[in-house]
Amino acid sequence: MFNFLEYISDALNVLYAIGGFILSLWWIWIPWFLFVLAWSLWIKYIRNEHINEWEWVLLEIIPPREIKKTPKVMEQFFAGLHGTHQSGLNWWDINMQGQTQKWFSFEMVSQGGDIHFFIRVISELRNLIESNIYAQYPEAEISQVADYVNSVPADLASNDDYDIWGTEMILIKENAYPIRTYIDFEKDAINEDQRIDPVSTLLEVMSRISSDEQIWVQTIVRPIAHTWKDVSEKLRDELINRVTEKKQGLLAKEAIGWKDAGKAVAHQFVTGNVLEGGSTEDNKEDKRWKSLIDPPTKSEKDIVDAIEIKASKHGFDTIIRFVYFAKKDVYESANIQAIIGAYKLFGTQNLNGFKPYSAKISPTSIDYSWQLKKTRKSYRKKRVFEDYIKRNFAQYTYSSAIHYLNKPLFFERWPIFNWFFVRSQPFVFNTEELATVYHFPAEPVKTPLTPKVEAKKSEPPRGLPIG
Repeated sequence: MFNFLEYISDALNVLYAIGGFILSLWWIWIPWFLFVLAWSLWIKYIRNEHINEWEWVLLEIIPPREIKKTPKVMEQFFAGLHGTHQSGLNWWDINMQGQTQKWFSFEMVSQGGDIHFFIRVISELRNLIESNIYAQYPEAEISQVADYVNSVPADLASNDDYDIWGTEMILIKENAYPIRTYIDFEKDAINEDQRIDPVSTLLEVMSRISSDEQIWVQTIVRPIAHTWKDVSEKLRDELINRVTEKKQGLLAKEAIGWKDAGKAVAHQFVTGNVLEGGSTEDNKEDKRWKSLIDPPTKSEKDIVDAIEIKASKHGFDTIIRFVYFAKKDVYESANIQAIIGAYKLFGTQNLNGFKPYSAKISPTSIDYSWQLKKTRKSYRKKRVFEDYIKRNFAQYTYSSAIHYLNKPLFFERWPIFNWFFVRSQPFVFNTEELATVYHFPAEPVKTPLTPKVEAKKSEPPRGLPIG
């Protein structure tokens, strides 16, 4: 017993000495801490100043009554949208002027079962959006409308007459793994009539709510550079047991040559025989050829192929969030599970899928007064609702070569500060995945409460008198 207490005392003395040493260096780490904090505050301030200069417009898209096109056309739309990526931003632009990549919000809204499609865009890019939509859906109608988020009480999250729930959906696995896309859904169909539209389940849930309920879903996207594919290629190489070939410098090659020559001379001196064969580096097992000796299973090959296909297309930083709210007397929590279940359909066991982001879920497990139940529930509801109506997006530049240094340390790296400031967790989608989760439903999908263009547009007959 005495020895045990002695050990404890020694351990405490060591910790005390270490703590005292760290405190004695306050003149180093306190200025560093203050500098990093000030830099983070500056980055947050200057980027917010730049973003506040943007003028936003909300466009409502009324799709044609008959859509026989697959989501492939929407993939072409997103591919055209990637051209807005600003590849010329330098350190000064990002950190001194606060410039950042522009983003877009694609929204599906159900107001009492009436479904609407919206796109929120910076006014200077409005023509780009409209021309790309008309190129893929010539008979669609596009109009600028008032923002629907202003049609509900501003204090909705704290209003005693309403209840609200919301979250963000994030990926289960790494960005390199794709979700189940519209191409996979089409493979499951025997013929055209049995084709399953990826968004049909979600739209069905949204169309069945009562007049006092609303469901808002937004997919916010921002184009990124092709550097995100490096992670995909690294993962692919790991899955097929490749090793990254490292380039050897001149000194390293010379050292290996002298080492091999020395071994050859020693071998000849001892045995009298000349050592045959190349460099010892060449005699090592090359893991890059292991897949030829031990062929992968079909599932493993499918995973590698899917990763390569995803990396072959343009990428976007993406945030998907939704809110469901209703008057308390008609609020139905089953609708929440139905929406999450609709997003689960995009997942597979061996690739990727969606799950609710635990840090962004409205309160459901705060049950006791000692947990500050009322205060925390009110705060979380306001946070979820505010993120949606402001279309908040992480402000750092993911695709920059120095993106890690550009991320404010306290606001976008440390989880405890993320809780109070940024909170969102963007993931990478390519054009095919975006077209899967946001497109206009095809003709076989019955969505009677979705506004549609009532008649086809056509040119007037030639020779028609005017006036």
